[in-house]
Amino acid sequence: MELTYHGHSCIRLRGREMTVLIDPPQTALPGLAKGTVGMIVRTEGTTDPAKLRPRDGEVQEVCGPGEFEIGGVSILGLAAGETTVMRVSVDDVRVVAAGRLRRQLTEDEIDSLGHVDVLVIPVGGGDALGAIDAAKLVNAVEPSIVVPARFGAGAGGEYDPVGKFAQEMGLAEGAWEPQPRLVLTGSTGETDETRVVLLEARAG
Repeated sequence: MELTYHGHSCIRLRGREMTVLIDPPQTALPGLAKGTVGMIVRTEGTTDPAKLRPRDGEVQEVCGPGEFEIGGVSILGLAAGETTVMRVSVDDVRVVAAGRLRRQLTEDEIDSLGHVDVLVIPVGGGDALGAIDAAKLVNAVEPSIVVPARFGAGAGGEYDPVGKFAQEMGLAEGAWEPQPRLVLTGSTGETDETRVVLLEARAG
């Protein structure tokens, strides 16, 4: 399974049989042709039954709380305020997308998620969690890998830079380099330490 980051909360999970796009903008993303996407998952809104049903030439779309199984991909949506935390399993890799999460998860919510291979979490503040709260949530969820999202490139933007979160996670300055993608061949299993993987925001 290959995970790429496309800015804001948008990530793409490319599995052997299915490609899932999480939180794409309402406008088209360059390089993300409809034909390359098997399903869209959103952390905001509620599922529209018409969009959930298979339709010729249209991509199936899942939003809101509940359990879904589409094309070998299992999805669990947990309501968390205005956001639905989505756990998407592709090729046995469990990816949790937190969208614009604004609060900590309860113990029951964390238990419902089970083992998390990859947690994609907002870290830049503004309309979602900031660095300190994001690090606190990572310590509670204990994912194998955390991928920061919704961060700024520099000072003066709408989000704090990702360096603030890296410091909260105990990473030394310059100890992390953005990668183009994250590739996993299966579940990471239980690990003692969470690895921070910073991904480049790709246009396509």
